[in-house]
Amino acid sequence: MNVRLSDHAIRCRSTSSELQQLLSGRAIELEICLPRDRRFLVNVRPSALEKWQLDSDPTGIWVSIPRSQLEALAQTLPSKEGIGHGFETAQGSVVVKFEVDLKD
Repeated sequence: MNVRLSDHAIRCRSTSSELQQLLSGRAIELEICLPRDRRFLVNVRPSALEKWQLDSDPTGIWVSIPRSQLEALAQTLPSKEGIGHGFETAQGSVVVKFEVDLKD
């Protein structure tokens, strides 16, 4: 999985095999090793609930995506369009997008 952070946006781009992993009920993650034995983790997991969830702390970001939306995305492939959801923050909002890389 590749993750891109930008102003008010988080984009997670998975491979087709990672999408299959999500559809089977397992999470995918990207771990970035940092100096002084620290790490930053981005974890994306399917959810049985019909709502997106976003949690974070200084060690990482956790995104839960409704399984039904992941299944619908899988049915549209190959397509450049992904799925996404906006979350309100104290400074405005952040949009989380999930896409599948068509080049893998």
